[in-house]
Amino acid sequence: MKTIAYGSISFALLAALSFAAVVLMVRLGPSRWLQDEQNFYWATWSIAVVGIIFILANVYQAIFDVHAITFVNGWFSGTTGNPQHAAVLVVTTLPCFIFLIESCKQWNWKKNLWIIGFISITIALFFTASRTGVLMFSVLFLFFYRHKIGGLLKLGLICGIALVVFLPLLNQDAGLGISYTTAINKLLSGDNTRAGVWSALWRAFINNPFFGAPLKGDRLGYGESSWLAAAATLGLVGLFPLMLFGLDCFRMINKLIQTAKKQPRYALHCNTVIAGLATLLAGSFSEAFLLGNLTFPLIALLMYLSMGSCLLEANARVQRQLYESQYSDDLSIVKP
Repeated sequence: MKTIAYGSISFALLAALSFAAVVLMVRLGPSRWLQDEQNFYWATWSIAVVGIIFILANVYQAIFDVHAITFVNGWFSGTTGNPQHAAVLVVTTLPCFIFLIESCKQWNWKKNLWIIGFISITIALFFTASRTGVLMFSVLFLFFYRHKIGGLLKLGLICGIALVVFLPLLNQDAGLGISYTTAINKLLSGDNTRAGVWSALWRAFINNPFFGAPLKGDRLGYGESSWLAAAATLGLVGLFPLMLFGLDCFRMINKLIQTAKKQPRYALHCNTVIAGLATLLAGSFSEAFLLGNLTFPLIALLMYLSMGSCLLEANARVQRQLYESQYSDDLSIVKP
């Protein structure tokens, strides 16, 4: 509405239609066909395959020219065009990779395939040199393995071995023009590249607390934080509903934690959604992907919410069946 009133009407309508189409797609698609455990498996499979396609597409490009998928300083950006966006994309798929690996009880070609994909995604994340990605990666494992320190150490060991084995092969001496030291220097750098942007967004919000700063150009421009960007560009009018959305996500996380305790059969499923939601919410504080119209993190977030709703509905059905069974048994006791 702000863009329509003060900027490009055509862009505003296109943005509204794009976002509405995404919501409608999720409403008519996953939220309806997510009805059983097999559907949940295919939902995680679809998100994980995005990561595999991303890796394969960039490996294919690297065969011809590796520099076309990196910035001049060597940070991996892939087909996203930005290392931060690449990091958010690959980390978003990791909860589903872990689910697919853990759900395979026996070692077979499927499990090996998912492990290879997981390792490839981890290496790609490292070369983005994104500290936001590292933060999301840490949140992912802390939430997924909050009760399984052994599993956390096991996957950490796999990642460590993969880095030790593959990183020396990608040194600048190999002739690929990729250096792991560049990524390490960025990750260990103490420079705060967000402070200036965040300060500017906060000042814009303080100066225009209700409706946000005046529109510059013909469309809204967001900074490097979903929450501060909403406050700066839309004021309390835009920040309040976004906060309600965030609270609803935290409410679902809490319900899924309780469900995982009551229904151990669905603990892996619940942990996947919990990790996915927590990871995306953590990344939203330093990237503005919650305010996108047609982005993979946004679609994945809606998918995780649909998967969480499916699990909560399944738990409600189980509880209702137990209650009805217990109630019928009680009635049989008092029958003459």
